[in-house]
Amino acid sequence: MPKILIVDDNFDMLETLEHLFSFYQFDVIKAENGKKAIDAAEKQLPDIILLDAYMPEMDGFEACKILKKKRKTKLIPIVFLTAKYLDPEDKASGMQLGADDYMVKPFNSKELVTRIKTILKKKQMISTLKQENQDLARQQSNILRPPFTESTESRKLEENLAIDPLTGLYSKKYLIGRLKEEFHRAVRYEMPISFIMMDVDGFVRVNDNFSFQVGDYVLLKMANIILTNTRLSDIVARFEGANFCVILPQTDAQGGYFEAERLRIAIGQADYIEDFLFDIKNSKQRRRSEFDNLTVSIGVATYPAHEEIGTEKDLIRIARQALDKAKIAGKNKTIIFEKV
Repeated sequence: MPKILIVDDNFDMLETLEHLFSFYQFDVIKAENGKKAIDAAEKQLPDIILLDAYMPEMDGFEACKILKKKRKTKLIPIVFLTAKYLDPEDKASGMQLGADDYMVKPFNSKELVTRIKTILKKKQMISTLKQENQDLARQQSNILRPPFTESTESRKLEENLAIDPLTGLYSKKYLIGRLKEEFHRAVRYEMPISFIMMDVDGFVRVNDNFSFQVGDYVLLKMANIILTNTRLSDIVARFEGANFCVILPQTDAQGGYFEAERLRIAIGQADYIEDFLFDIKNSKQRRRSEFDNLTVSIGVATYPAHEEIGTEKDLIRIARQALDKAKIAGKNKTIIFEKV
């Protein structure tokens, strides 16, 4: 039974919403203002929060801001439901604070419940996708590493610190450390190593047109596509923003290009419009077409194919240069670095 926290200073509205969500098999928690909402959210950890914007003591905007900063509550979806703040600027402010939706009173009961269920479905799907990404990344990372000799607790702590909190991939810090290990191994045993850097083309449009929540979902889905289209020996990480990297041990320039092209095609052919993303499905065709045509540009660097590469840092720098060339050349391309 999903747990919902309803926050409203109007007692009659609280009663109405409680009866509504109880009818639809929700476990209902109530709070009369923002301060009580924060306390209830931290203690009871609801699955979702329905938050009035205009309230005494602490309004919904301030409560949302605080909830999104706290470690225990920052991932709980929030939906604003208000009769006071009706301007588009108010909705924009609420969404920028991290809310998942913004509705006005009076509301349609069936639509409200449907939206709440849709957000919960998205939350569950994202949680499952993130866990799958973590499991795949961990499986790949362990292939070329020696057996771990430290305690289970130490290993778990190390892995948690190395995980990107959004995508479940490895973090930039972990990537750089692991690339150093793999590069030194390649030099020692005279083996090739390739490094892929990719960036989502026009990703800012996704956030601007559909919200940061949809943008986060896209990054999660792309991370999953990359993981399922790479080899067990490859190491996949989120570098920064909409930027992903892949370490390809024992892979020459030709192999690096082939693997990068395989990723580029898989990402470009994927369907990112899931059933729960009704805002995209119902949007104007022009905006939806932008979402349908998501692509990546990719740069590839290989040791020892390029004489300029003497350290793992050079692999990153040169892959970035190749990526920049792919962007300039029209995007949705894979380019291998070549010395001019």
